[in-house]
Amino acid sequence: MSSGNNYYLSSFFWSTVSKLLNAVLGFITVPLLLGYFGKSEYGIIGIATAWNGYMHLLDLGMNSGAVKFFSQWAAKGDKEKIFRVARTNITFYLFVAVVNALLLVALAFGGEFLFKVSHEEFLQLRVCFLILALFSVINWGATSFNQLLISDRQFDFTMQIQSLLVVLRMVLIFVTVKGGLTLYQYFFWLTLIIALAIIPYAWKCRKDNLIDSVKPAMYWHEFKTVLTFSLSLFALSLFQVTASQSRPILLSIFSENGTDAVADFKIVEVIPAFIITLCGSFSSIFLPRTSEMVIRNNHEEIMAYLKKWTSIITIIVCVLCFPFILSSKAIISAYVGQPLSYLGKWMALWCVFLILQLHSIPAFSLIVANGKTKALVCATGIACLISMIINAALCKIVPVGSAVIGYSVYMTILILVYYIYIYKRYLNLDRLDLLKSFLKPLLLAVAACILPFFIGLDVSLFDFLDIPSRWSYVLLFTVNSAIWLLCFLLLLVVFRLMPSIKPIRKNE
Repeated sequence: MSSGNNYYLSSFFWSTVSKLLNAVLGFITVPLLLGYFGKSEYGIIGIATAWNGYMHLLDLGMNSGAVKFFSQWAAKGDKEKIFRVARTNITFYLFVAVVNALLLVALAFGGEFLFKVSHEEFLQLRVCFLILALFSVINWGATSFNQLLISDRQFDFTMQIQSLLVVLRMVLIFVTVKGGLTLYQYFFWLTLIIALAIIPYAWKCRKDNLIDSVKPAMYWHEFKTVLTFSLSLFALSLFQVTASQSRPILLSIFSENGTDAVADFKIVEVIPAFIITLCGSFSSIFLPRTSEMVIRNNHEEIMAYLKKWTSIITIIVCVLCFPFILSSKAIISAYVGQPLSYLGKWMALWCVFLILQLHSIPAFSLIVANGKTKALVCATGIACLISMIINAALCKIVPVGSAVIGYSVYMTILILVYYIYIYKRYLNLDRLDLLKSFLKPLLLAVAACILPFFIGLDVSLFDFLDIPSRWSYVLLFTVNSAIWLLCFLLLLVVFRLMPSIKPIRKNE
């Protein structure tokens, strides 16, 4: 188990490495595969992965529930219960995998009416669905071992494996373009690479005695405790995943041209998706800690923890988001060409609302650990429905914009419910202190924008270098980002909000 002194540092370091590699992969993938396969076939890959992602709802909330209970049982030294439930968890995910595969097969042979695609495009989509169904059992099986590793605070190990898999996917991109692989061949090898995670995950769990056997078991009496709690999170997961994964699905159904709309969405999504996955990793990092704090029930400890990490997360998210808010058109132009720079405004808007969304990660992990999710479930359901209606209604007017606007409304509603009701009513938290922990670094980040806006650099500034236009846009983005970052760091130091780099005590 990772020690208290290096748990956060190691977890965040390897999470950052993994996500940076993923970001590099995303930047490589979109322009290369877009140029190699064409917009239509690339859109098919996006549709297939979106539908498969939505089927992760079959998890029934177990991903959070299992980590919570494994962490708490480990704190109590109840190793035998962990073994029994972990092996039963494998049985549960085998059942989920079979259901997932059957649904994908049904979609492959009976779902053509759902999509605004040609018959030839749907035949390609069918093969992708069947490939996903083929690997369903392996992919779901890896989840059960991943939960054990995270509950044992070995998040860094899971990120090391993910980093290795990203490197393999980079190799696959090179082989695809240089070796002339077909869409089917690329998608098969991509799905296989993702499935390989089960091998090191299972090996590590056995090596560290986190599970006594990988043989499925049926200790349903002990497993019921985890499943019952997880089902209370299922509705929350249902609405969260629907709000997130429904966007490309709605675009494929309601837009005038489904594949083109989804392809545009995948371009806009690359940066926000990277930021979400990078910062979303904190939920897995925090959950074992907050689960232990719920057991101790020390209100002062909880409040100090949330204030500290809300401020740190806000600073991290601002550093990740503001450069793309300032230079969204430049980065889109550098990425896929100046003709698509109009997508920049939607990327910028998305990044603005990401800051609002992600600063609440520490408090959200406490809500999950506490198990008091009734109000959050209701609010998430209402926000999800409203966002989907907005998305569908605006699809034909602003296809990509409809997805971003709908999701922005979704997040705004949730954050308001957090501060107005949940923090006080369910968690007895000082809402004003939490809000200050968020607003102080955010306002400094906004203030740091003054100098870049005042200078107003333009891509023409780099004409004298006689370099390709895309590199000029990269330079513009880099210079603007550097100016903003220096201003932001200076303001953090002046106002004493710079996080201190020191060993973290075990109860932090």
